[in-house]
Amino acid sequence: MKLPLRYSIKILVLLSGAIGLPSYILAQWSVPVNLSPNAINALLNESMGSCIGVSGDTVHVVWADRLSTNKGAIYYTQSADTGLTWSTPVAITDINRNAWNPAIVVYGSNIHVVWREIDTVNGHRSSWYEHSLDGGNTWGTSVVLDTAIADWPAVAVSGNKVYVANDIVTSSSPYNTEIFFLRSLDNGTTWSPHQQITFSTGRSEDEAISAQGSHVFMSWNDNRNGPLQIFYKHSADYGVTWDPDVLINSEPSYGTMVSANGPSIDVPSAGAPTGHYQIHLNQSADTGATWGPDMNLTNDPANTYYYPYMVCDSNDLHMTYVKSGVGGQYLHSGDGGSTWDTPYNMGFSQITPFIAYTGCVLHVIMPDSGHINYIRNPTGNSGAHCVNTTGISPRSPAEMEVKRYPNPLTSQTIIEISSSEKPENVVLKLFDLVGQEILSSSFGNNDKVILSRDKLKSGIYFYKVFQKEKPIGTGKIVVE
Repeated sequence: MKLPLRYSIKILVLLSGAIGLPSYILAQWSVPVNLSPNAINALLNESMGSCIGVSGDTVHVVWADRLSTNKGAIYYTQSADTGLTWSTPVAITDINRNAWNPAIVVYGSNIHVVWREIDTVNGHRSSWYEHSLDGGNTWGTSVVLDTAIADWPAVAVSGNKVYVANDIVTSSSPYNTEIFFLRSLDNGTTWSPHQQITFSTGRSEDEAISAQGSHVFMSWNDNRNGPLQIFYKHSADYGVTWDPDVLINSEPSYGTMVSANGPSIDVPSAGAPTGHYQIHLNQSADTGATWGPDMNLTNDPANTYYYPYMVCDSNDLHMTYVKSGVGGQYLHSGDGGSTWDTPYNMGFSQITPFIAYTGCVLHVIMPDSGHINYIRNPTGNSGAHCVNTTGISPRSPAEMEVKRYPNPLTSQTIIEISSSEKPENVVLKLFDLVGQEILSSSFGNNDKVILSRDKLKSGIYFYKVFQKEKPIGTGKIVVE
C-alpha cells in the first residue's frame, strides 16, 4: 500500500520503572469459535505438523475426526476474510478409511495436505497426500506415498516444489526408525523415491520441515545418544544433498518444529532439564551453521510445558504451546527473541495449538473436548507483513518507522509525526482493552500530540493515527 505521505511515527514515553504486563493487546483476542460443530472427536496433529495454513487473506484449516475406533477422516474448512467467517467443513478423505494426524501447507491457490493412515484390515501405517489446485474448492485423488510402516508425515512447499518427510520403521527388533525424504517438482503430481537422510540407532522421529527458495530445513527427535534430543539438518539444493546432522539441544527434549526467516532459523522444543518439560528455543543467524545458547523461555520447574509451535515475521516472533493442567499459551517477542512478553493464557487446549498470521492478524487453532476452536487477534502481528487487512495497521517498514522509548509511561507520551510534507487532516485515536474509543485528538497544524498521564488510568491502550481517514500507523501504550 502506498501512503499519501511518508511518515515516521515517534513515541517518546517518560516513565519510572517497569511493570509485569504484556506489550501486546490481550483484549484483542476474540472469543473461541467452534470450527467443527458436527465433529465426533476432532483432533489436530500430535507431531507438530501444522494444521493451519494461510495465503493472502485466506486461512485454511484441517483436522482429523475420529469417527469410530478404526475409522477417521480428514476435514477441511477455510475463511476468505481473515477468520471472520468460515466455510462448512468438508471431508477430503474417505470417511470409511482410518486417517489422522494431518498437516497442511499453502502456496497461493495450491493446498497440500499429508496425513497418517492406518489400514482398517491389517493395521499397516502409511503416509498419504492430497492437494487442491483451486484454493480448496475441489480436491484431487488421495495418493499413498509409501508402502513401508511410516508415521507422522510433515510437509513444506516452495513454489511448485513440495517436500514431505516421515519416519519409517527400518527394523522391528531391535526397534529402529529413520527419517526419509521425498519431493515433488511438479506441484504434487509426481513424487521422487524415498531418500533416507538419517542413519542412527534407535528412534529418529517426529520430524518437522520448512522450506524457502532452494533451502529445506528439518528438525526432529532422536535418541541415538540415549535420551531423546533435538537434531537439525539443512539442504541448500532443494533436498538433493544434505548437510550433516547437528545436535542443537543436548538435554532430554521432545516435540520440535523449525521456522525459517531468511538466514534466521528458530527451533523450539520441549526440554526437561529438571524433570518438568519446559519450552526451549534454539536460534541460528546463519542458516544453521552455528547456534546460539539454548534459551529456557518458561523457566518454571514446578510446571510442565510442551507442544511449542511458532511463526516469525521479521523480528516479530509468535509462539503457542501448552501448559499442563492450564491450557494453551501464547508468547510474543518483538525483538527477535531477545526478550519476551508475559504469556497469555488462551485456555481449553491440552494438545498442540497452532498459530499463523495474515498481515496484522494472528490466527490460533486448538482442540478442545472433541472440537477445533479458533481465536484471532486482529492487531497481534507487527512484523514486515503487517498490511491493511484489518483496517488497523497498514504500515510499511520502507515508508514509516515506529519507535517506543521508554515504555511504560508515568508522566506523558508525545506522539510525533515526521513528514516531508505539511501534515493535514491527521488524527490520533486511543482505544482501551475492550476496543472502545476513549480519546480522539487532531494534530491540526502541529506534528505532535501530547497525552498526559492524568487523563489515563493504569493499564494497556492502543492507538491509531489516521491521515485523511486512512490509517497510517498503530502502536501500544502501557500506563503504569
